[in-house]
Amino acid sequence: MAKESYNDLIFQLGDLARDRLPGKPTCPRSMDRVYRAEEAVVARRDELAALEQEMNDEDAAYSDFLAEQGEERAKHAVIVKKWKKAVDAIDGKVKELRKTLASRKAEQRYAEDGLVKLEKKISDMELTGEPPDKIELARGNLKKNRLQQMRLGRQLEDLESNLATALTPLPGQPGAAGILAHKRMLEMEDEAEERKLDHEHRMAELDQAIAAKEEQVQASEDYLDQALFLLGEDVYAQRINDAQLAPFYPRLDRAQ
Repeated sequence: MAKESYNDLIFQLGDLARDRLPGKPTCPRSMDRVYRAEEAVVARRDELAALEQEMNDEDAAYSDFLAEQGEERAKHAVIVKKWKKAVDAIDGKVKELRKTLASRKAEQRYAEDGLVKLEKKISDMELTGEPPDKIELARGNLKKNRLQQMRLGRQLEDLESNLATALTPLPGQPGAAGILAHKRMLEMEDEAEERKLDHEHRMAELDQAIAAKEEQVQASEDYLDQALFLLGEDVYAQRINDAQLAPFYPRLDRAQ
């Protein structure tokens, strides 16, 4: 008959001792390590559950947003269809303007990402002790990029103002209701694009955070296993008198 594994028996002994010995005079001091490890496991699991719930909430909120947009879009589409000729006339005038606006918004997002990366780079350079002249050069580039972003922001404001004016019918203009409905649908397209980007970014952040937290949970569980193993070794070394623990001692004496 194959001999039992010493490591397996020690772990089983520690696991059983965790239930049998708390509060007893014979409880080894290594039990405190088990308590701390258990607290860490519970804390990490709670943090993981909170992140997973946040991801579920974000996904549900995005689904609600899409559903609400779908309902509103259907109402406006009916009005746009009724005043199609007036809407088509306006749409031809604003199509190029919207195309330019979309391009500028993409440039702005790219510029914002670039600023964040450059700020981090400068922070890293300061921490690693890069030469002052290199850090100063990077700060100068950061200042230039901020100014460029400000100018781009003003261009966006002008484009958005021009678009709003083009999509605002004059008093008494035929098809005004259709034009306003079309304007709202275009706004909803922009809102949907922004919300989609925000949703994807947030989900990616949460996915990374969950992956990191899962590693922390695993590490805390591994530490708990180690704490139970060490507790088992202490119990075995002291051969603590307990009806359920004692049968392990002769088995461990014979184990490999």
